[in-house]
Amino acid sequence: MAELNDTTAPSDRAMQRAAKRWRDWLKEQDIGAAVFQQQAWRAYADGHSGLISAPTGRGKTLAALGGPLMQAMAEAETPEGRAAHGPRMLWVTPLRALASDTRERITGPVAAVLPHWQVAMRTGDATSRDKRLTDNGKAQLVVITPESLALLLSHERSREQFSQLRCIVVDEWHELLPSKRGVLLQLNLARIQALAPGAQVWGLSATIGNLQEASDVLLSAWQVKEPALVQDMRPKPFHLHSITPPLGTRMPWAGHLGLANLGEVAKLVFSAPSTIVFTNTRAQAELWHTALASIWPEDADTLAIHHGSLDQGVRQSVEQRLRAGTLRCVVATSSLDLGVDFPAVERVIQIGGARSVARMVQRAGRAKHRPGAAVHVEAVATQAMDLAEFAAVRELAEAQVYERRDPLRLCFDVLSQHAMSAALAGGFRPPELLAEVRRTAAFRDLSDAQWQSVLAFLQHGSDSLVQYPQYERLHCEDGLCQPANTGVVRMHRMSIGTITAHGAVNVQYLRGARLGSVEEAFIARLSAGDVFNFAGRSLVLVRLENQTAWVRRSAEVGLLTPAWAGSLMPMSSSLGERMQQLLSTAAASPAADDAPHARELQWLQPLLQLQSQRSLVPGADQLLIEQVGNNQAAKAAPLFVYPFAGRVAHEGLAVLIATRLAHIQPNTFAWACNEIGLMIQPTLPIDANAVDWTEIFKLDGLDTDLRSAVNFSELARKRFKEIAQIAGLVQSKVPGKKSRASDRQLQVSASLLFDVLSKYDPEHLLLRQARQEALDQELHLPTMQRLLGSMAVRQIALRFPAKHTPFSFGLWAESFRGQLSNETWQDKVRRMATQQERQIPGETTHRKAAPHPGGRKPGAASRARRPRQPEDSS
Repeated sequence: MAELNDTTAPSDRAMQRAAKRWRDWLKEQDIGAAVFQQQAWRAYADGHSGLISAPTGRGKTLAALGGPLMQAMAEAETPEGRAAHGPRMLWVTPLRALASDTRERITGPVAAVLPHWQVAMRTGDATSRDKRLTDNGKAQLVVITPESLALLLSHERSREQFSQLRCIVVDEWHELLPSKRGVLLQLNLARIQALAPGAQVWGLSATIGNLQEASDVLLSAWQVKEPALVQDMRPKPFHLHSITPPLGTRMPWAGHLGLANLGEVAKLVFSAPSTIVFTNTRAQAELWHTALASIWPEDADTLAIHHGSLDQGVRQSVEQRLRAGTLRCVVATSSLDLGVDFPAVERVIQIGGARSVARMVQRAGRAKHRPGAAVHVEAVATQAMDLAEFAAVRELAEAQVYERRDPLRLCFDVLSQHAMSAALAGGFRPPELLAEVRRTAAFRDLSDAQWQSVLAFLQHGSDSLVQYPQYERLHCEDGLCQPANTGVVRMHRMSIGTITAHGAVNVQYLRGARLGSVEEAFIARLSAGDVFNFAGRSLVLVRLENQTAWVRRSAEVGLLTPAWAGSLMPMSSSLGERMQQLLSTAAASPAADDAPHARELQWLQPLLQLQSQRSLVPGADQLLIEQVGNNQAAKAAPLFVYPFAGRVAHEGLAVLIATRLAHIQPNTFAWACNEIGLMIQPTLPIDANAVDWTEIFKLDGLDTDLRSAVNFSELARKRFKEIAQIAGLVQSKVPGKKSRASDRQLQVSASLLFDVLSKYDPEHLLLRQARQEALDQELHLPTMQRLLGSMAVRQIALRFPAKHTPFSFGLWAESFRGQLSNETWQDKVRRMATQQERQIPGETTHRKAAPHPGGRKPGAASRARRPRQPEDSS
């Protein structure tokens, strides 16, 4: 087998000839190389690794592809170069759908300049031919997901398979960076660095606020002293057009579905050849698809839906038809956010706020996804505050101010999985693997004691589990660690990856295809014969059997739509701050009509005037607290706080406020949150004037108060289920069985282990990780620390409006979604909004705030009722 090394590196003349061939191909395709693309090619030729950042549709793919292809063309002039065995280039992509699209995009240039190269795809959807090409070393370029890369590296043949690797490209690195998938990829890149130390690594990233850190994390295993950071500095016009009712028409003060705008959205859809309608949740996508289908005048096959719970075959069919231009409209979630090319799409519509500048720009880039084309999005306001968000997004996008993506550190479940994979790949010596792992940013601070805990966990699970042989997975003898038995090998390879199984039930036709999956909790509420909406269809449940809901089509439209519990799409702090600044400026200077955001803020003027009359529109240096009504009424007056920090941060802050108020006086609280603030509803009256709010918002004791505010053990138990799956402590798949373990089975297994370890080994490394993740991801401790720090420098403004304000009304409306009434939620909100908008001459706007008293002695803990669960956005 021919091997490539420094002595077979291409000559300068060979590289010049290769560069000419590349330029000639670009010219034939009528492609003019951008400055940032040429910079990337030069940096690669000079031996650098780095990160390429450019807005969507600017040509990042060609920027990353050109350097490796020119190198390969030059090396192909030698017999050794042409005969080299194994992949020469890996293209890592976060999504299987993106992998298929990426292969189509890069196959053309590869075939034109390197006709002897084979391009294969190695994902969960790979064909047997692709797998054979990769395994036999006959594919020179492999498009692969992080999970499939981890699987390949778990085989002993990987040592030879990747020895000739020249380049790794990590696409959409900004999506992987803040997740455990990004941590797993860091570890696998460190392993590749040991196998092919001469390979270069390049990341592709869209718009994020911490590019240098993203580059450092990606290249940490390579220990690059001067990584190349290549950015496309050309301004790309960003056009956001907000869809609002005519001036003078009332817009909802609360809500998020936006179905009242159905007619306007339909007009936009039919004025373009092909459109993507983005929603923020899967349930919202199902509802919008059902609504559009009810008025759809064309062939039903020209309208489709796309989200993460649909079957892969259904999603691929939608993507192919969208790419071919045969779909008029697709209603989608974040499943179509990433860089899949759909040149036929001419329009993007966003329903409600995207809660992030980067996300809005990313989605807007799905339309006219071609280099040089302006970015344009139609944004449909579902309630009044969406307009302020649209104005803020436009300003920040034009100024290129984007959100950060913070990487994770010390994920011991991922490290445990990676160590087992290394054991499968011929075994490892602990000191050597430790040195390799410490080269990554994620485990740079890994201590010797923590590493020994990982090894001990893999060898016998825990001191309390040593009598159970199924937890003995690693055997170390004479300094070499290997799998304990062949059963461990099969089990581990079935569980590689960090995408854990959730409580999902397959939805499948009685005599047909699988449509996707819904949560067990939703199906459990249905009876045979019930009709529900899913995958853009009305379905009737026939029976539930073996984790599968067997269905058939229904002629009637279902009244039930599944919802999926999951992570919220948090609004960024920079976006919230800018929203508050714009609202304050508009309220203070209502006549400033020449500003680019004037249209949205003009529409909001009546609401801002009413907010000012009844309370206050807070400035950037103010924290507004409202107590609406009076405590002499039948129900205690609720408190409203407006940090403008996003729903996720407000959830944690509501828990903290309720806990600390209960230290002053025993009480019971309920709360509700939205993007601009939070509502605290006490059972017993609270005098807001008598509360020392600086004490309530202090940073000291944050960790302790958050832990005491909720059943922290249950939050840690929830996190432990996912951690145990990733670490291999519980299994969702069993060799020889086609079906996964049910969510209930996984929960019972993980919960039992959690109890055993908590009692007999409370400092187990996975328990410590579960507690830390509960703080960071469930109670949002880092976010809370930043929020309280910013609130400490704001002036507290107390107001006591007699009636609800435009700011408070949305929160109040959220608070009674779970109440029993024969009015619909929408009808009740509409009726109450009409009442609230009636101005009573001479109404009292607010009482004067008294000075803040000193600190209070702690009292009893609060009993807090948590609102409904958030919904996943994928």
